[in-house]
Amino acid sequence: MSLTGTLSTSGCHIHLSISDSTGRTIGGHLLVGCTIYTTAEIVLQSSGDFNFKRAKDGTTPWDELQIEKIKL
Repeated sequence: MSLTGTLSTSGCHIHLSISDSTGRTIGGHLLVGCTIYTTAEIVLQSSGDFNFKRAKDGTTPWDELQIEKIKL
């Protein structure tokens, strides 16, 4: 049903929601090893203006999204 998140050379963080043939919907994190049984239509967009990376910011123990404007 939906997929949103970030992909970068320093890591990825993707959320998704899926539904079964009865319409029951669940969501969570997309993790390594997930299998798609039919089709997935995925559009990736890149930006020449910003760099997206994941790094520790000191507020949590996890790598968090960091967005930096690329200097031209």
